[in-house]
Amino acid sequence: MTSDEHQRLVNSLANTMESQGITITHIDIDKTPEYFDERYRSLPKPKERDGQTPDLEGMKGALRHFGEAKTSLKDDPNIDAQLKAFTGREMDGKDIPLHIAIPKELKKELEKKLYKIGLYEKYKKGSIKVWT
Repeated sequence: MTSDEHQRLVNSLANTMESQGITITHIDIDKTPEYFDERYRSLPKPKERDGQTPDLEGMKGALRHFGEAKTSLKDDPNIDAQLKAFTGREMDGKDIPLHIAIPKELKKELEKKLYKIGLYEKYKKGSIKVWT
């Protein structure tokens, strides 16, 4: 079961992505609709990719976007696999953007992790977006 904090962060990320012109098409409410805006409650759960499932998906034009919320980096054994699975995809020759929502105090730690696993360049060029 996911935490209340995580579910609120997923809802907040969905709202942030929509404010950027991305239409949310899939979201994992994990049987906790009370944490989500009404418009998200009937959306399907995202599909698994490379053994990992993002917290949400959206579309902007013809380009898919993935979203992932993290309340902790140290206690998450799947994070490296998730980051690699969600950033290693392309659509029409373009990287599929990954939006990550985290508490502000985790931003430097996430940047170090992205560097360590070889994804820092994607972060710097904007195909990984971090929201705090």
